[in-house]
Amino acid sequence: AIASWEEKRIPLDIVLEGIERTFDGLKVRGRPTRTVSLAFCDRQVEAAFAQHRDRGAGGKRAGEAAPRRDKAARVRREIDRALESLPASDLALRRLLQEALEALGGARPNPETLERIEAGIEQALWDEATSEDKATASAEALKAQEGRRPAGFEDTVRRRAVMAVRARRRVPHVSFHFH
Repeated sequence: AIASWEEKRIPLDIVLEGIERTFDGLKVRGRPTRTVSLAFCDRQVEAAFAQHRDRGAGGKRAGEAAPRRDKAARVRREIDRALESLPASDLALRRLLQEALEALGGARPNPETLERIEAGIEQALWDEATSEDKATASAEALKAQEGRRPAGFEDTVRRRAVMAVRARRRVPHVSFHFH
């Protein structure tokens, strides 16, 4: 499993995130965690890596990243652009994006506040996802998992559907985690 992750160039923090997800999932289901192999964690590591790649989609290549101090300004610009193109009738997303702008306006934006707003945006986008969006996301996830429905499959479908709606609506991420 480790050799496979190294071959795929999965960063260590992403591997650890996947392992943590595996153990969290077992604990939630009340299953023992004493004899879990790394191979058993592979699906969650792959899912974490897919999310990692999704977060970086369309971003700058290695070596071109802007300094950290510019993150808040970059996120504010993306939110401003999204607010300009957002229909006035979309009150829920508009409110969440404006809340993010306020949170980013301080000298030291609180990452937990931005994560909470990000979760609200994801929920709003999921609520907006059509049955066609969900069916497409499910088909893509099944294809990626070679027809299997592993633990966490519903989360993968949700993530893919939210990504599709986010891209179509051009709604930016507000959390620094994604930038």
